[in-house]
Amino acid sequence: MEFNATFIAAFISFIVFTVVMNLILYKPINSIVQKRKELVDANYEEASKNAEKKDEVLQEREEKLLKAAEDSRALLAQKTADVNKRKDEMTSKAKAEAQKNIDAYNLYYTNATNEAKAFLRNEVVSLAQAISDKFLGENEKINEEENKDLLDSITQG
Repeated sequence: MEFNATFIAAFISFIVFTVVMNLILYKPINSIVQKRKELVDANYEEASKNAEKKDEVLQEREEKLLKAAEDSRALLAQKTADVNKRKDEMTSKAKAEAQKNIDAYNLYYTNATNEAKAFLRNEVVSLAQAISDKFLGENEKINEEENKDLLDSITQG
């Protein structure tokens, strides 16, 4: 093999071609690849941060839902207790009013019964006196004290 000027020209030409290709093609491609790698890394970091934020938001949402459910149960229990208390108050008030009405009616009927008994007693005495006057004469008066037991049995029954 011979080393002549053609070989040296080809060698220099190859070196120049490599340098020119490195400047024109490889460096811009390496720069683009580096920028692309940085962009992918940045997007990956942002996606990781967003995943962490998503987990935090989901956990916060779950806590809020649990608290809302707890609050609603407490509110429901309180409202139920209030309604039961109000129901008990209204029931006791109605019972008291009913008892008051019953007592008033009992008093009314007791008074009416006593008045009727007194009226009946007077009527029995008047009737007995009228019968006595017809059969025994008008001089015989019926003594209510002596016939108290008889009058009581008549007016009671």
